[in-house]
Amino acid sequence: MTYSRWDVVAVHFPFLEGTDAKRRPALIVSSDRLHKEQALFWIVMITTAKTGKRPGDIEVTNIERAGLPENCVIRVARITAVSEGQIARRLGDVTNKDRTAVIALLKQYAP
Repeated sequence: MTYSRWDVVAVHFPFLEGTDAKRRPALIVSSDRLHKEQALFWIVMITTAKTGKRPGDIEVTNIERAGLPENCVIRVARITAVSEGQIARRLGDVTNKDRTAVIALLKQYAP
């Protein structure tokens, strides 16, 4: 299957705290060029933030469109690269409002 920028996907997202991974939703933020040339996807974590929101979290404005079962935030600070084989499936995508907010925050974190 082919995935694209702004797709919400189910992926084994590696934690910073250790080597374990847990399947969770993530947002593809990399361009199609990276996918074609390197066979990689840059993804950022999507979480329910039950332990609290963090600075830089972006609320998903349309959870149905994103294919999410409950309210979630895009945690842009938690970014990693994965191969297509690590992606289980596409869940949905995010709105233009969410995309604009993610781009703005990425530019702040990596100007």
